[in-house]
Amino acid sequence: MTLILNVAMAVSLMASAPTGPGALTKNPIYKAGALPAVTCTEETHFADFGTAQRQAENVMTCLEQAWRPLLAKAKIPFKRPTLVLKDGDRVKACGVSGTTYETTSVYCPKSKTIYVWSPVRSRKDELDRPTLLLSVARGYAYHIQQLTGIFPAAQKAFDKAPKRGKKDVSLRLEMQTTCLTAAFLGSVWDSLGHTAEDHNPDYVRYVLVNMHHALGFYNGKPDNAEYWAERGFNTRSPGACKTFSAPAKRVS
Repeated sequence: MTLILNVAMAVSLMASAPTGPGALTKNPIYKAGALPAVTCTEETHFADFGTAQRQAENVMTCLEQAWRPLLAKAKIPFKRPTLVLKDGDRVKACGVSGTTYETTSVYCPKSKTIYVWSPVRSRKDELDRPTLLLSVARGYAYHIQQLTGIFPAAQKAFDKAPKRGKKDVSLRLEMQTTCLTAAFLGSVWDSLGHTAEDHNPDYVRYVLVNMHHALGFYNGKPDNAEYWAERGFNTRSPGACKTFSAPAKRVS
């Protein structure tokens, strides 16, 4: 049984990644401090697929500049993920399939690949609803959870838990992914073009919290997801994203 639809299973741990329950609650990434402020440029129109590709690649560069130093501080080896951007709305990767009406991502831990689907109608709305930026960043947040041992440990906890416990583990993982995504967003906010110039942080966090429902994903109650998104954005720190030691009412 899979832990969550957004993330494919069958992972292999890196030898030096933290393991066991401590990877969830006492992970060294939590003590690594805040993500550095990173300059991240944005494209200005997205109707054509080539522009979307450039935007996605730009965001991937920014993500590495933000996360790689933090993993070094935590003494966790860094490995660059692969990005595959697809033009269309038919989602199929790592056992996940369906149709999406907006840009969405799936992360495959075994191959360390972030798949992003970019339907043309969603690209046309990118200036108003920056789902490409957020989808790539969210896929990268799953990658960070994989490299730090958080996802493998969560999978083991999920496998051992009763039905109600499985939902709890799944939501804690998803809430943390939201928080880590928002932490990156906070680290690049001052340098963003149209996203920061045309929108306030509250709106962009709202988009983050309410996206990825096209395939039936459930990321928890919006109020709780917003709570973690705000913590991540304001602190830019994984230390604010310790969902696995948070009260159940904060991760429902």
